[in-house]
Amino acid sequence: MTTTIHMLTIIILCGIVTWLTRIIPFVMISKVHLSERVVKWLSFIPITLFTALIIDGVLVQQEGVMGYTINMPFLITMIPTIVVAIVSRSLTITILSGIIIMALLRWVF
Repeated sequence: MTTTIHMLTIIILCGIVTWLTRIIPFVMISKVHLSERVVKWLSFIPITLFTALIIDGVLVQQEGVMGYTINMPFLITMIPTIVVAIVSRSLTITILSGIIIMALLRWVF
């Protein structure tokens, strides 16, 4: 019983720490007036994060293999999903289409 309580306490504390590390910077930056140059620089962060996530999904390092390989199912899914994103301009439709395309690809192959 005490192991369960300790584990539950650890999970709750980790959740609080995770939540605080996301909220505190937002609260602190909302009270500060940022220059136009800083705001412009910060506007590029979502693009760079998105690019890092895409590259991380396309290039895979396999255990015991030197270098990187291309994750072909991810790459095949990415191309029609980008087309859907450009046409629909909707994040929800883009995410749903990407999930459906990947599910179909895994089901067929």
